[in-house]
Amino acid sequence: MTSCTAMSDVAGLRFRHHVVMILSVVVFLACLPSPSSALNTPEEINTVRVYKKMSVATVLITSAYASSHHLNQDIGKGIGSGVLIDDQGLIVTNAHVVQGAAKLTVMLHDGTRLPAQLIGSDMVYDVALLRVAVPKGKYPHAQLGNSDKLEVGQKVIAIGHPFGLGYAMSTGIISGFGKLLETKQEVFQDRIIQTTTPINPGNSGGPLVDSDDRVIGINTAILLGAQNIGFAIPINTVKSVMGDLQTYGRVIRPWLGVKGKFVTEELRTLIALPMVDGLLIQDVDESSPAAKAGLEAGELDVTVEGEPWVLGGDILVSLNGQDLRTPGHYARTLQGLKAGQTVELRVFRDGDYRTVSVTLGERPIPSLPQQRPKTDVPPLIPQALPYSQF
Repeated sequence: MTSCTAMSDVAGLRFRHHVVMILSVVVFLACLPSPSSALNTPEEINTVRVYKKMSVATVLITSAYASSHHLNQDIGKGIGSGVLIDDQGLIVTNAHVVQGAAKLTVMLHDGTRLPAQLIGSDMVYDVALLRVAVPKGKYPHAQLGNSDKLEVGQKVIAIGHPFGLGYAMSTGIISGFGKLLETKQEVFQDRIIQTTTPINPGNSGGPLVDSDDRVIGINTAILLGAQNIGFAIPINTVKSVMGDLQTYGRVIRPWLGVKGKFVTEELRTLIALPMVDGLLIQDVDESSPAAKAGLEAGELDVTVEGEPWVLGGDILVSLNGQDLRTPGHYARTLQGLKAGQTVELRVFRDGDYRTVSVTLGERPIPSLPQQRPKTDVPPLIPQALPYSQF
């Protein structure tokens, strides 16, 4: 009896132990968030909604490039992204995605492939417009937002075709605004959006979207060697050139034809030459309006506190009565004028002021390579130039 009782007691303890363990596991599992709740927070629900809505307006662009050499008939290909912006097949993308292409093909979200017509291209802002023939109203198009109201820290979403692998989305925040983005061809005078959103070759030309599924930028560049630093053209910049692109196929900009740097206080203090505030001209483009008006560039190369300068040239003090103090102010003043307009320049030369009349020209279109590489369309890479171009 004693033995049986002991065995009975042991069995009872084991039973109670198992019950406690089972109850503990049940309580633990009950405390874990369910899969549905973990994947359906308000932020995630909205992100998924934005992707589903915007991906149907995003397209894949394939560019074919024929060799200009009679012995090389190979055809290179490039890829990029774009976004439908109306119900009649108008698409916004990057100029570098389509430049020099012999043939353009667009793949819509449902897999439909259509030949695309290049409406206009602008290498300065890296914007291009394409059109495909689609039935009116059949394909949803994106709504354009207001990039002037963006804030650092705001969540953004990039949609495109990285490396041609298919539709993909990445998220991040606006990490800053660049005042100037320079490329080998031209200069962005408007601010450019800097984001932490990962983008890759193939994302170029695709939409950067806010949480209200509005396009606030066009993805355009990455910074090599950096982690999660991408750049997008503000959508308001795109809007500002769409009219010219649709009407003329290009953006008509006034052109003076000088390159230079603005005089700094350090330069005036350290250099024993007569100087005033303004744009110190370091180069004059051949056959430009500035050259025809007799503006002169410097020839004395010096380095001041590690920064290269070319001294001895004219200093452009004012343009049509507007004093020039900064690159941004100068760019805005020039952009407010028109090609073919005659303006007055106030110039400082050899210690004296003089007034020069000049008729502005149309800014030349950057030359395009005759053939693109047979690789994915490379992103533009921001880089520092020795001086700004105007």
